[in-house]
Amino acid sequence: MTAMDTLLVAAQVLLAAVFAVAGVAKLLDLNGSRRAVLDFGVPAPTARIIGTALPVAEIATALGLLFVPTARWAALAALLLLGGFIAGISNAMRKGEAPDCNCFGQLHSAPAGKGTLVRNVVLAAVAVFIVAEGPAPAIDDWIAARSAAELVAIALGIALLALAAFAWRLRADNAELRARPAHDHDAPKPEDFEREGLPIGDEAPEFELVDVRGERHSLSSLLGLGRPVVLFFTSPECGPCGGLLPDLARWQETLSERATVAVVARGTMEDNAEFFAGHNMINLLVDGDHAVFDAYNIRATPTAVAITSDRRIALAPAGGLHMPEVVMRIMIRSQDDNGSTDGQRPLKVLQFGPQAS
Repeated sequence: MTAMDTLLVAAQVLLAAVFAVAGVAKLLDLNGSRRAVLDFGVPAPTARIIGTALPVAEIATALGLLFVPTARWAALAALLLLGGFIAGISNAMRKGEAPDCNCFGQLHSAPAGKGTLVRNVVLAAVAVFIVAEGPAPAIDDWIAARSAAELVAIALGIALLALAAFAWRLRADNAELRARPAHDHDAPKPEDFEREGLPIGDEAPEFELVDVRGERHSLSSLLGLGRPVVLFFTSPECGPCGGLLPDLARWQETLSERATVAVVARGTMEDNAEFFAGHNMINLLVDGDHAVFDAYNIRATPTAVAITSDRRIALAPAGGLHMPEVVMRIMIRSQDDNGSTDGQRPLKVLQFGPQAS
């Protein structure tokens, strides 16, 4: 077999590996894939379809590149996909935007920029090479034609290239850190951190949101029964939030006489309907534009905020996988200490968190 055959095999395997990793990673993070397409300016209904179909197309392309009858067509498909990526990144850069590319799902994702553009251009050049010169011989035939020494040498060469790429990346990151102003390396001071949540004792901001059934709810309507309200801030992209869903549904049912438990979910109606599917959740409010997140100064999920029946912040914020349950327990204990067993007596303001001045 000729040197050209070897180059073609290498090109097909490289492109197949890239598309396989990207496709599988996106498939495991479909919400992230849909969100990335949306961030690149695709309308929401279309973004959902494209974000779902994209990883399937990438995996199919990777498989096609491994077989002689389909390799050239798969390379053409790869070229079309890469052309779309290049156009989207170029358009975002032209507008001065840098949306997260979600190129490799949760394995690796970074703002789209020159580096992402160059990578896609190089991969597109590899796809053009395969379309023009391919397909390569069958991979098993190519391996059979190599001696053991050649295969070992090739494996060592690949390992050295991977090591060189890793070293180059470390060097680039180190150069970026050295280029930053000296004060950027100083240890952060407590005053450098913005306080999350609202001060305890402050009046809770009013809001009005639509739930997944299309019904409108406000803070006033949630407080209408004279009971305290616990707001759970979640997101379809939040892995730990998924583990809390059974507990949330249970609390809404068993503690309904003690408090009104509502979920404030970031994201789209469709993503949240899918995320909460199978859980009998009431008061599932969708905060599509993050207005309530911003009003309550919530930056992470899951986070819980307790509000007294007279609209004051009682306990906030309590973030993390286990803290929402802590909020519920403290709230119930506070009511019991007040002599309340039916939720009608107000939840007292708890000394937990920043205090209103």
